[in-house]
Amino acid sequence: MGGTRKGVPDSTPVSVTGGPTGRGFTEALAHFHGQSHDKDVAQVETLFFGPEVSNGLARPVPGRVHAPLPALAPLRELDAAGPALGGPWSPAQRLLAACVEAVRVRRISAADRYPVHRAYPSPRGLFGADLFLLPHVGAQWCVRVDPLSHVLQPLTEAGVPADLESALTRARVVVAVDHRRYPPEYGRLRPSLALLEGGHLLATLGLTLSRSGLNPYTHLDPGHPACAEARALLPEGMEPSAALTLAPTSDAHSVVLPPEVTARVAEVTARPDRTLRRWLDERTSGVSTANLVTSTHVSPQEGSGVTSALMAALDAARSALLAPDSLRLYRHALENDRVGERTVCELLPEGAQGLPRPVPRTDGTNFSSTLGHTLAVDFPVWAHAHGRYAEPILHTLLGWITQWGCLGASATDLCARPMRNYVEEEWAAALGFAPDQTPAYQLWVRAERGTYMDVPVDAEETDHTAPRETS
Repeated sequence: MGGTRKGVPDSTPVSVTGGPTGRGFTEALAHFHGQSHDKDVAQVETLFFGPEVSNGLARPVPGRVHAPLPALAPLRELDAAGPALGGPWSPAQRLLAACVEAVRVRRISAADRYPVHRAYPSPRGLFGADLFLLPHVGAQWCVRVDPLSHVLQPLTEAGVPADLESALTRARVVVAVDHRRYPPEYGRLRPSLALLEGGHLLATLGLTLSRSGLNPYTHLDPGHPACAEARALLPEGMEPSAALTLAPTSDAHSVVLPPEVTARVAEVTARPDRTLRRWLDERTSGVSTANLVTSTHVSPQEGSGVTSALMAALDAARSALLAPDSLRLYRHALENDRVGERTVCELLPEGAQGLPRPVPRTDGTNFSSTLGHTLAVDFPVWAHAHGRYAEPILHTLLGWITQWGCLGASATDLCARPMRNYVEEEWAAALGFAPDQTPAYQLWVRAERGTYMDVPVDAEETDHTAPRETS
């Protein structure tokens, strides 16, 4: 495993008989290595680009509705570590509260380059993922949950259902992404960044739905029926990447994580000394200008909450994979806070660890902080198993796993910054990966949170029983 490797891993076409489509291996492999090894990323000069500010659907939408259901109150005082929400709240109220809690804006930072923060990270705080609700069968209606105002924005002529209590009781949740919200300078990274963000949002939704007393099935497959039915209704540029349902579905090809999986990972990650609201409020990537030089040393012991959350999430995800060993987790750290003493070890199932080995210091593999983690993938295995859906499933799952690490940092008063823009072959060589492993996603842990400079967005519940808007 210690041999030097350079260039793109083997992409020789191989005949495919498996996967949901029975085809697509060559295309999937070519696209994966194209965006991994030829990113075409340039320096981003501004957050704003194109003819107007890229703000998704932030402008008023005809027919939008302030739902006459409580959006913030149900989960306000709920303990992060459980038990789940009790009391008289209806299934519709629980669903809406969980969706709003997962997607809403939580903090504004006037002192940083990236001012908007939610419970999950996004490149430059631009947020390329959105949350949509559909009926439990069919697509008679489809609404977007707005992160700013919490209003429901209709995407069909049917508008927002008149009887929301009935409509939302068994509604399906679809996560969709639009990579065009990121600056063009991100180049070929944009599609994978959007899918990763969608995975982060998906994990957050799984947590809030579970804590709301619902039992979400997490579907990581963009071919799931809910995604397929939503696709034609979504705004231009948005592509469905995953779905959550409150009942099992019979889709044989779906990569699904059952409710007990999410509950188990949440139990490992949460801490009992804070509310769910505070836990999500304090999720942060830290100050955007932070680096190894400006960061306090965080030891593997101090970052154990992050590591245990990542390991629990990976163990849970492996239960849904056709080839569990095709996704691996590594931890890298500085020994004795010395820049020249770097080590890496593999984190194995059920809490085991591989033997640490030294990491050579190179210009292309500078540590972003004293403690980090890398998820490595054997992508040809994924391409064989999932065909053209391999990359969307993989990046969504990587985001899902890494979000639990971000939440583990928040639960232990640390911050965690995901990273995707690096040279894979250099990191693979430095970490001693086998030729079939690609370092697909990283998470760096720091102590300096910087949230004391932010303004919380947590207004008291107001009366949203106003009539529907028509313009």
